[in-house]
Amino acid sequence: MVAKSVRALEAAEDGVVAAFELVLTPALFAFFGYLLDKWLGTGPILLATLGGTVAIYEVWKLWYTYTQKMKTYEESLPDAKGIDGK
Repeated sequence: MVAKSVRALEAAEDGVVAAFELVLTPALFAFFGYLLDKWLGTGPILLATLGGTVAIYEVWKLWYTYTQKMKTYEESLPDAKGIDGK
């Protein structure tokens, strides 16, 4: 019973960390882009470029880590087709 609770908390923690990374990291880079745009006197070019690039990277990272976890999980499952592969 306790082991299930611990696994559930670990899974929830992974989700919370992923949510914060997905939101805060691009926002932080967009803020740095805003500061650079203000310092250089340009439009919101660096704000959009830095924020957008990091947002795309974070989505890719979530997809990649999820895919790898699912492959590992599926490999640990018994073969549903049976021993002879039919």
